[in-house]
Amino acid sequence: MFPDNLKKIRKEKKLTQQYMADKLGISRPAYTAYELGKREPDHNTLIAISNILDVSIDFLLKGRNSIDEQTSRILNDPETLIASRDGEITEEEARELLELILKKGFGKKD
Repeated sequence: MFPDNLKKIRKEKKLTQQYMADKLGISRPAYTAYELGKREPDHNTLIAISNILDVSIDFLLKGRNSIDEQTSRILNDPETLIASRDGEITEEEARELLELILKKGFGKKD
């Protein structure tokens, strides 16, 4: 899944393999090996890739956004109560709150 996600996101952002390799300080064939699934990046390289592509590591690895999943869990958990002035909160408001919590409490989301 990671190789496919990596290639798809890179192409969506109209970036070349050479650009990615240059930004990561590796050769183009080394980068290409990530997209082909022949090689896996180490933790620091994975962080760098997520920063270059401006996506979470979770999205790179799994193809989904952990914030979306957390928002969904919060909204669908009957034991969780999040209330605004009128006692209800929209999905967008929950997402914004979660993003704020993650940014303030945990730094960069991944």
